[in-house]
Amino acid sequence: MNELKVGLLALATMAAVVIMSIKITSNQSGFGEYITYRTIIKDASGIFPKTPIRVAGINAGRIKEIALADNNAIITFEVLEKVTVTKDSKLKIKTVGFLGDKYLEIVVGEETDRLAENGFIPAHEGGGIEDLVKDASTVLKDVKAIVGSLKESFAPTNEKPPLTIILSELRKTTESLGRIMQGNEDKINDIIANLNEFSSDIAYQANNKNSDSAMADVQKILGNAKTISADLEKVMSDLKAGKGTMGKLFVEEQIADEVRQTLSGVRQLVTRVNNLRTEMEMYTGANTLYGSESNFNLRLYPSPERFYEVGVVTSEFGLENESIIQTDVNGLKSTEVRSIQNKNSYLFNVQMGRHIHNWVLRGGLIQSTGGFGVDYELNDWGSKFSLDVYDYRKEVGANVRFSAEHQLYNVLYGRVRLEDMLEEGVGSATISLGLKFTDEDIRGLLGLFLGGN
Repeated sequence: MNELKVGLLALATMAAVVIMSIKITSNQSGFGEYITYRTIIKDASGIFPKTPIRVAGINAGRIKEIALADNNAIITFEVLEKVTVTKDSKLKIKTVGFLGDKYLEIVVGEETDRLAENGFIPAHEGGGIEDLVKDASTVLKDVKAIVGSLKESFAPTNEKPPLTIILSELRKTTESLGRIMQGNEDKINDIIANLNEFSSDIAYQANNKNSDSAMADVQKILGNAKTISADLEKVMSDLKAGKGTMGKLFVEEQIADEVRQTLSGVRQLVTRVNNLRTEMEMYTGANTLYGSESNFNLRLYPSPERFYEVGVVTSEFGLENESIIQTDVNGLKSTEVRSIQNKNSYLFNVQMGRHIHNWVLRGGLIQSTGGFGVDYELNDWGSKFSLDVYDYRKEVGANVRFSAEHQLYNVLYGRVRLEDMLEEGVGSATISLGLKFTDEDIRGLLGLFLGGN
């Protein structure tokens, strides 16, 4: 009775996940009838099927297919019928955020005639992170010119620095004042004596021995000024010697080049991250021999034609393994063959593959054993046919497995697999239901769970 309750709860949970996933991924542009249009662009980097189509900043459709023709990308997309796309409408490729997630924005024209179905909309390209980096490079050239001008002002080539000349003249002026003071000491003493007689208060304030006098405050200020002057002299000396960040900025022209190289590295990293595409699939079903079976696979596409796949497969009962036990009792030998079947086993997939038109070639670990596979995809029908060869068993031979899957609705898929097709008596079949998510679907799910719009 407990097993029945657990099974019913698991089925209800899976049904809720399926309904939620279908609702999220199918309602990103709204319900209703759609009209198909096309456009041609030179560079489709960062644009994939299901990339949103927006009108006035609101999702109104998404991309259905991207194909290559005469070194250009032809993009086929669908827009809600309630949106009137006129003949003079234009399409812009825009990005969101610093990482450059791209989408297509339709700017509806002023005409009233609707563009016919499958009609072409002219596209305006540009305005991405590449243009931003190009502008930054121009700014760096201007910064380099300014730094060169400042360097020439503070430290001219083969000339005495202007600041040194100014300090030298100031020293000469101070020495001249000293000589003037020495020649007129008597007159100055008379003036000071007269001032003391006329104003005792001024004399008090001028007495630096009084801690609350103005002269004491002035003396403190002069002491601080002397300290500041010494610090400034040290700073200027360090700048001329090229010490510290600012010093290097004045004497090394290489700084601007290093900044430009750093920005170039950032641009390459951003481009790689922006081009990385992911696909995730989860299937669960039952096998005629091994009971229930579930698997999870994640594909990473560094480029449209290459991918890496990792995954895990769980089954209620694993494959049977034979063990041979030999015994010797008083010289009487006997051999016993036992069949052992693991329960709740885990197997792993680690593969790499390549797309060649509608064909996919892949190889690596298939259910924890070496093997290879071939897929044929019918994207227009939402179907895929696969043939895998793996698990080279001594008694039975390799497992030749045929799979056929079909898109039932949006992210919901059905799959049928035939195991050990070439071996009599050990063949089995697996029927599964599963979910497949692309980047757009995953972003929609994350937006729901994280409270995004």
